[in-house]
Amino acid sequence: MSFRALVFGVFALVTVVSASPTILRGLLQEQAVSVSKFELPPSASDNPAENPLTAEQQARRDRLARCLGIYHTKKVDADRLRPWSIMHGLIAYGDKTQIIVQGQSVDAVEYLCSNGIGNGMRLMYLDNGKLATRQGQGVQGHEGQLLAMLAQSSVPPTYPISIEGNKFTVADLIEYEKRGCRSHSELTFKLISLAYYLDPEAAWTNEKGESWSMARLITEELQAPVNEGACGGTHRLSSLCYAVEQKLKSGQPLDGPWLAAAQAVDGYVELTWKNQNPDGSFSTDWFKGPGADPDSRRRLYTTGHILEWLALALPAERMDDPRVTAAVDYLLNLMLRAPGYELDVGPRGHALHALAMYEKKAFGQSSNYGDLVMTEDELATASAKPKVQPVSSVYSGEQGSDNSGRRVPTQGFFRRR
Repeated sequence: MSFRALVFGVFALVTVVSASPTILRGLLQEQAVSVSKFELPPSASDNPAENPLTAEQQARRDRLARCLGIYHTKKVDADRLRPWSIMHGLIAYGDKTQIIVQGQSVDAVEYLCSNGIGNGMRLMYLDNGKLATRQGQGVQGHEGQLLAMLAQSSVPPTYPISIEGNKFTVADLIEYEKRGCRSHSELTFKLISLAYYLDPEAAWTNEKGESWSMARLITEELQAPVNEGACGGTHRLSSLCYAVEQKLKSGQPLDGPWLAAAQAVDGYVELTWKNQNPDGSFSTDWFKGPGADPDSRRRLYTTGHILEWLALALPAERMDDPRVTAAVDYLLNLMLRAPGYELDVGPRGHALHALAMYEKKAFGQSSNYGDLVMTEDELATASAKPKVQPVSSVYSGEQGSDNSGRRVPTQGFFRRR
């Protein structure tokens, strides 16, 4: 397919095309609120006197801080859970994430980059002395997933990686993912990560000697059906958002596949509103049409992922859109009422990431999770033994067993990975 034909197809998809797509404002503001120990904090003032909150906004902000604080205490236990779960524990809190290893609290980024063991499994290995990653259940559910998680946590390319005593850096992992680019394969997580670490003009040669570039990577993802992407296509749409952000950071005009990406995302934003349920949750059938499956696990999975993408794509002024706040409130209710605050690690991680991104964009900064003092009721709930409900499925499309977002048979909702 020629790029001209591709752009024509994208324009046909978009419900509303404006000269200044929604995603442009959203991603510009996403840059302004990104805070990490690896980056300097934004200089913008967050003085409540300058930006007074309404009572409703303050109540929502308080509930966000409480929810994020409570789940921050629910650390992934690497002795019981696999690297896939450790990565999903990382996604919401980034460099603030702590995990439990042999009863001790340790830095999640450092542990992953040291190729730490998760329930007997390691993410990386040596291939003829070079860094390589594993893909499959319990490790990476998708090619490039580890690097994508590190990119979303703002881990720099100079950060050290250790495999069997051999020293590498994140830059070596970047080169590994570049060499593995192949047409007609899932490139979503490679795009998320390479859009963060590379320049828009970046070009390279893969392991087969084929020429690749950021433009080609974006074009390949645009050609891939959204509905067939991981978790209903939400990660594919997020990858396009990160690619647009990369272009905006460079100061270059948005053109070619970057412009097509922004316009495609805008079209799916409109589709999301069309399919939203009256209670604020998003369609349990992703972008295929309306869906209101009553299973709260399915709703956590779909609403969490869709809100995660929307919090990236929409501008700050849209954070008070009633459709957005309805979804935030719905997700907060779902998570704060979960028995023992015990939820499946993957959907929980993406739902928390959605709330964390919303909090940053709506209020200018994230909560200080370490300052949370839990109430007696919250402590009792968190320490209570969860009641395992016999169910036929859990939504684990990201584990590599099923990338479509369909339900797959498991041992139950509270099953640990």
